[in-house]
Amino acid sequence: MSSHRHKLNRGQVLASVVELSGRKKEEVAKKAGYSRSAYYKHIENPDLDFSILVAYGKALRHDFTDDIPGMPVYLLEEAGTIYGDPESLEEARRIISKLKNKWLELLEKYNRLIEERWNESRENN
Repeated sequence: MSSHRHKLNRGQVLASVVELSGRKKEEVAKKAGYSRSAYYKHIENPDLDFSILVAYGKALRHDFTDDIPGMPVYLLEEAGTIYGDPESLEEARRIISKLKNKWLELLEKYNRLIEERWNESRENN
């Protein structure tokens, strides 16, 4: 059995997220603070720096920590920044679905923790 693990290509993750967003590459790059040519260099980089992904994540309102294990958590919105309403009904539905899934995941973790603590307290008594 090989111990070599497949390494995630961060540039390709970025390319996929931009493609799925349906937005123009140039628009996304500009909003992230980069040129279109820099975007193409970024998607070719398998070890793309997290700080660059954070900039694109904020521009796209996408949480790359869901896609890339070990990536530090970051805020999609800076304090006091207002992004306004979603650009389409589809985007609003996607955001709602993503938030619902995150909430359910946290709720399940919380319930497991409560159950573990309950069982520990019963064992100690």
